[in-house]
Order: sequence, then C-alpha cells, then structure tokens
Amino acid sequence: MLRRAILQLLYERALEAPQSLIVGIEAREIVLQLGMTNKEFAFNALYLDGKGLITNDRASNGGELQFNAIMLTPAGIDAIENPTDFDRLVPLTEDTGAHNHRLKSHP
Repeated sequence: MLRRAILQLLYERALEAPQSLIVGIEAREIVLQLGMTNKEFAFNALYLDGKGLITNDRASNGGELQFNAIMLTPAGIDAIENPTDFDRLVPLTEDTGAHNHRLKSHP
C-alpha cells in the first residue's frame, strides 16, 4: 500500500502544481506526509523507480542512499489513470515495507 500511496501523492501534487513533474518533491516531505520510515521509503522508491513509474535524483553518501527530488514519470501517470495497469504494475499487498520479508526456498 505504501507504493500506491507514494504514486497517488505524486499524482495529486502534479495536478496541483505541474512543475513538480520537472522539479520533483523532496523525499523527506513524502516520508512525513505518509508517515513511513526512511528505509520503507527507500525500499519502495527503488521498486517504483525500477518499474519506471517514478524517477529521482539520488546520491550515495557513505553507502547510504539519499533521495532528493522524486518525480512521477509519464508511465506513472498512465498507471494511476488506468486502474487495470495500476493493479498489474503495483499489486495491492498488505505490507510493502522491507522488514519481515524472507526468501522462501522451493523444493
């Protein structure tokens, strides 16, 4: 649900202020507004970036990722505006945080 919340927040902000599609939104603002930890944000932002739904200006400082400006991509807009694509690209799960997820081996 965090992934969907991130996309929805970025979409709503783009509707209110289209320049956010170019300059982005600060990661810490998203973290505060959605009440998530920095690790939860990083995990989900990297996933969304890998899917091409968001882009970001990030840097690595001493091995720790620092997210700066987060921007919704045209693919992210399409996903939100098309519920079928949205469900396929960002499956609804109860928890999309990085904690308590372990790989399961299959026989």
